[in-house]
Amino acid sequence: MDKNFPQIPKSNMGNLLKGVLPVLLVILIVFFLIASPFKVIPSGFVGVKLTLGKANMDELSPGLHIIIPFMQEVVLMSVRTQSYDLRGANSINSLSKDGLTINTELTVLYKIKPDKAAEIFVEYGTDYENKIIKPVIRAAVRDVIATLDSSQVYQERELIQKRLMERVAKELDKRYILLDEILIRDIKLPKRVVEAIEQKRRAYEEMQKMKFVVEKEKLEAERKRVEAKGIADANKIIAGSLTKEYLQWKFIENIKSYAQGENNTVILIPYGKEMTPIINIPNQKK
Repeated sequence: MDKNFPQIPKSNMGNLLKGVLPVLLVILIVFFLIASPFKVIPSGFVGVKLTLGKANMDELSPGLHIIIPFMQEVVLMSVRTQSYDLRGANSINSLSKDGLTINTELTVLYKIKPDKAAEIFVEYGTDYENKIIKPVIRAAVRDVIATLDSSQVYQERELIQKRLMERVAKELDKRYILLDEILIRDIKLPKRVVEAIEQKRRAYEEMQKMKFVVEKEKLEAERKRVEAKGIADANKIIAGSLTKEYLQWKFIENIKSYAQGENNTVILIPYGKEMTPIINIPNQKK
């Protein structure tokens, strides 16, 4: 050995190692606590593993995974149903077919495809709501509203929702997102337009009511006509059946009926040669 360097006794070297090893052990423990090689993916999420910033296209499923600290990291991507609100300042203004401004507020329910989370992260990052959901919904609302008059927009919310579902589902599917539902919260038209539509609707309802009344009266008149005709026909039949012999027989039957009743005090007054009318005389109290 070079005589210019001091020699460390072996006993001192051993003591030095005994003092350094605990320190190294503490450093390693702190290192593993700060940069743990274990990563847990919770239920309802998948993980996108990045190695030195490059995404691995095989998603990590829920569970425990091992990564290389400081070289790899995991980005969590939710695969649960999520909601995105387009309300208030974030609502959508669009023009109807007749040139009126329509304000629409809605909520979108969606979820990403679990096996496409890495592709979504690579293409859009984690802010896919503002980069995918928002522009797709805005474009679809404007396209649908542009095909309808303001009166249709006011009255046919279900039609608007159906058309939006068809358009948005198709566009989101291209971007690895599944559409669950579009909930229309509110559709606002200019106040004067709403009043005009309501007035027109009331006028239409009144017209329909009058039509109903007229139809009812026509049916009632027809019923009375049929009833009158029926009565007239019945009278004709009855008149045709009232022969002289029948009337005499009926007269005799009435006499028998009165004679057998409690009040059997009657006067038979001759009437012509063939008929005798009956006059009842009530019993007088004694």
